[in-house]
Amino acid sequence: MGEIKLTRIKSIYGDIKGLLSQIPPIDKRAFVKRFTVKTFNDALDKLTEISDTDYSSYKVPVSEMSRNVPDSYPSQIVRPQIGRVVSRLEEEYGFGRESDAQQSQSVVILNKNQNEISLQINYTINDLINETNDEDGKEKLRELRDELDKSSKNWEKIKVILIWLLNFSKDLSLKIIPLILQKKI
Repeated sequence: MGEIKLTRIKSIYGDIKGLLSQIPPIDKRAFVKRFTVKTFNDALDKLTEISDTDYSSYKVPVSEMSRNVPDSYPSQIVRPQIGRVVSRLEEEYGFGRESDAQQSQSVVILNKNQNEISLQINYTINDLINETNDEDGKEKLRELRDELDKSSKNWEKIKVILIWLLNFSKDLSLKIIPLILQKKI
């Protein structure tokens, strides 16, 4: 299948999926306007033409129009039909999967990177504690390490420690601040 053809099919898939996302759940709204159903049926005609596959069996027939609510179709008929087409296109062409995979992967990588950075900072702070000869410096570094490890950080305490470190040692401050910034806390 040509790339242009696939792109056009994917575009129609996006339109149809967009329609589905705009229809409230059946328990929220019982009817869908005729315009929405016509848009869906027209999209199926285009899809059939471009893909050389007959999608007409998914159309919502005019006979399903509500007799009680003018220019409307029952949601319980329309939503499943649109959902079936979306699912079929996702299965046949793999649409929707690449964005799901990228989102999942980025979350995993983000968590992995944050954990690695956290370990790196703690290791570095522990190294600096061991390297520092001054007991006050060691104590402040321990306080900083412990505060950074907390899920609910006390920023006032961290600020006081960082100011103290800036006054205590330029070299030590220059080693710690980039690590804290890298952690994005």
